[in-house]
Amino acid sequence: MIFDSIKNKKNYKDNTLLYQALEYLSSLTPDTLPAPDTVLIPDILFCNPVTLTSKPENDCIYEAHKRYIDVHYIVEGIEGIATASVDTLKVTTPYSPEKDIEFLEGEKDGKYYLKPGQFMVCFPEDAHKVAIMNGQPAPIKKVVFKIKSEEK
Repeated sequence: MIFDSIKNKKNYKDNTLLYQALEYLSSLTPDTLPAPDTVLIPDILFCNPVTLTSKPENDCIYEAHKRYIDVHYIVEGIEGIATASVDTLKVTTPYSPEKDIEFLEGEKDGKYYLKPGQFMVCFPEDAHKVAIMNGQPAPIKKVVFKIKSEEK
């Protein structure tokens, strides 16, 4: 898992796909979110805008992916994201290869509050619980990039 500011994107130049995503994200404003299913490289690097209202942590559930790495980038609002190692959690909904997702439950290893201009990278071993409120429910605008993961 990586938690950082878009201002530090130069630190990721060695990871070509992540850097390409961060370059794209750094050009966004709340008024210039990408269109749904924006593709930079077919089946390898793509993103979607997400607009949501945060909620209590107890109402959120862990998710994990195997084929894609997630990059969560906050454009507006504050979003809490809890993380835990997949191998420490209990599967509640088995992995769906078609949707590249499984759902899990258990204790968190950490929780981070992302503000505009900050991002979190969740690798396949990083379960993540998104949309956690900071005090009270609030609107959030974000972009989620999907980066093809190395085959295991």
